[in-house]
Amino acid sequence: MGLSWLSAIKLIPWGDVVQATPGIVKGARDLWSRTRKAKSAVEAQEAMPAASDAELFAQRIRQLEGEQLEASQLINTLAEQNAQLVATMDRMRSRLRMLTAGCVLLAVGLVALWLR
Repeated sequence: MGLSWLSAIKLIPWGDVVQATPGIVKGARDLWSRTRKAKSAVEAQEAMPAASDAELFAQRIRQLEGEQLEASQLINTLAEQNAQLVATMDRMRSRLRMLTAGCVLLAVGLVALWLR
């Protein structure tokens, strides 16, 4: 079992994963910081008298739409990376099956030679 995990780790395109990771982390941190800032801004606006509720609602809706778009882009990037990992693991599984079949055939051949 340890050999298959080692092989799986070797087959993962780590260059692509490492290259995409800073962008994903930055996007997640930006989204988190904006969410925290938006919460603070909403609390501050609730404490202060507002110019008009309609303007506040429209501004908040635009802000939420932007955050939702960025969150969906981040989720899309993570889904693409997950798909790459799943495809790599699928290739690993098929190679492991071929290796197992080869080992079984080799073992049968060795037993046949030994019994002669």
